[in-house]
Amino acid sequence: MAAIGTIRKHGIFLMCIIGIALLAFVMGDVSQLSGLFSDKYTMVKIDGKKFDDEYRTRLDQNSALWKIFFELSSLDETYTAQVHETTWSQLLEQTIMEKQLKGLGLSITKEIEEEIAADMLASLNSQQPNQLLQRFASYLAQQRGMEWAISIISNIEEYKNEPQARELYNAYKAIERFAVIDFQRARYMALAQNSVTFSDEAAKHFAANNNSMLAQAITLFPTAAQFNEIQPTVTDKEVKDWFQKNINRYQIKNDSRDIDLAIFPIQPSPEDLATIRDTAMNRTARLKEAASVEEYHISMMNGQLDSTYFKRSDINVDTLVKLIFDRPIGTVIEPFEYENAVWYYGKTYGMAKRPDSVLLAYLVVDFKTANNSAPTRSKSEAKAIADSLKNLIQGGANIFALLPNYLGGRDATDTTTWIAEHSIYQQLYNSFLSNNIYIQDMPNAYLVHQVLERTAPVEKRQFVIYTEEIKPSDATIKSIRSQAMQLQAESNSAEDLMTLAAQKGIQVAQGKDITSMTSSIAQVQNAREIVSWAYNIETKINSVSDVYNINNNSSFVVAAVRDMKKKGEAKLESAREAIETELKAMKKLELVEKTIADELNSGSSIQQVAEKYQVAFMDSLKLIFGGETYQNRNIDNAAIGKIFALPIGKPSAVAGKTNVYAVSVYQLEEAGEPSPNFTMEKSILRNAVVGRSRNDNTILDGLKEKANILDQRYLFFAR
Repeated sequence: MAAIGTIRKHGIFLMCIIGIALLAFVMGDVSQLSGLFSDKYTMVKIDGKKFDDEYRTRLDQNSALWKIFFELSSLDETYTAQVHETTWSQLLEQTIMEKQLKGLGLSITKEIEEEIAADMLASLNSQQPNQLLQRFASYLAQQRGMEWAISIISNIEEYKNEPQARELYNAYKAIERFAVIDFQRARYMALAQNSVTFSDEAAKHFAANNNSMLAQAITLFPTAAQFNEIQPTVTDKEVKDWFQKNINRYQIKNDSRDIDLAIFPIQPSPEDLATIRDTAMNRTARLKEAASVEEYHISMMNGQLDSTYFKRSDINVDTLVKLIFDRPIGTVIEPFEYENAVWYYGKTYGMAKRPDSVLLAYLVVDFKTANNSAPTRSKSEAKAIADSLKNLIQGGANIFALLPNYLGGRDATDTTTWIAEHSIYQQLYNSFLSNNIYIQDMPNAYLVHQVLERTAPVEKRQFVIYTEEIKPSDATIKSIRSQAMQLQAESNSAEDLMTLAAQKGIQVAQGKDITSMTSSIAQVQNAREIVSWAYNIETKINSVSDVYNINNNSSFVVAAVRDMKKKGEAKLESAREAIETELKAMKKLELVEKTIADELNSGSSIQQVAEKYQVAFMDSLKLIFGGETYQNRNIDNAAIGKIFALPIGKPSAVAGKTNVYAVSVYQLEEAGEPSPNFTMEKSILRNAVVGRSRNDNTILDGLKEKANILDQRYLFFAR
């Protein structure tokens, strides 16, 4: 009874415990409950909102657009990576800008999106059509003309749920979204750019200091060979001090991995090469002994012998051209190796002089079938009409006079077309060579062809070519895989993997800062599977992977994670190399500046310094304090301010951002009167601030840095 009382006393608490336990049981594992209350399985999240489904929808739409524009049935890893990055960039930009516009009461509403789509469609009939939509319309127009294409686009929503038109619908929606984002960006950037203003006081101060001068000058490049003897060193303390003072510069922008690879190319062994060569030789010997090419062809289980004729220019392997066309018919083509990829051998067996193409005109006599109920005539009736038309044409009737009545409802006045030999079945082409008028039996109609013209006959030959592909044997592949598995078993860290691989002469590669959506590591392409493994939650620093087979049996690869870098962190060791390079460049700039200053102070003229270091001497050079870099002969702004503080007539060395300048000012012109209301001065200031450091990308980058972004798109490949 006491136990029952205790249960009643804590009933609510126990019910919660039981409920959680039951939920865990249903889900299979108590540990999986954490996923319900975390972002462990969230792929994309921006400012607290999940976008997994939206991302997949946009990805499907962009993928469809890529397939159409690049005429692909599927996307390889390179295109897939492009589509992922475009999709992410669009989603991030659109979400962040929409938040900004919403705060200003300027959201892109559904009505605005519909108006953008309508304007985009209307642009097809203007002088400045939407480029993406025009390309899409041109693609559709290849089927049935531009009017039909525009009709499809105008009614695109009707095809939303049509499986056969799904790709077209998705591609259009991608184009529509591009247009909406362009509109959104233009609206926001106009506000952002116009928010930069300058007071009259600031413009007045600038106007008073916007002097100009005439000077002699030269530009010296510290990286030039003339300064190779200047090799500054950097201490560890200098690196650490610089890192601490500038730590924000080295914040990691994205999660990344350093991944080491041991690569085992899957190539034929010497034994494989010998076996393949011997096979080609032995089979050629059998071909020579065979009673006929047909007999050998059948014995090789190759089916019926191809009767196609080829002219010399149809063959793109020079060695084959000579072996086929420069020797008598019936000669065996001795085996030869081609580009370390295949052995060729074969035999010629026929020759004829044949036209390379024929000019045809045709009539269509269609008949009723299960798939074509429009015609009223039966197949037998259509055959009788076709035979009658053949007789009429043979009797001298003009085929074009018969067109209006015998085109199966098609609207055309001319059906002539040139047909090349290899563009149709060999048997059909032979029929056009032997008959001036030929009736072709089609599934829904009879076509009555008249041959109007044939090109001049050229020599063509019949031959059969057999190939022995140069590839590794199953035994070789198994052996290479065993080597990879052995290295994998012996390696307990990234360092182990690289050290053992070097000892065994195994090819290695090291990928640095590999982000989660990357599809390649160093020079290794199509490494998506390895990248996904490196980002798996179970993979840690110094984890060694299983053996991966990449690029369709081109290589076995063993990978190891050397380092993991987390977004936002700033690690000294990760930044050390970049800091040392930057500090050395800064020191060298200072040392070159001192070297030039010493030479000028010792009495050398600027022209003499120019001759010594073989650089161009600029005389009567006009410099403007507020001028653009191109107006100041590419002297950077970091140096311009210093130059305008130099005394007149004294040659001096001035360090800019990356170069050193030797300058002698001989005339200074004071700034003139400012423009009315400081209009020109404000324009110069605005261009300097907005045009250089506050461009669209800079503004977007600033917004992205402030956003709370979770990018775990590598989970896309784990679904």
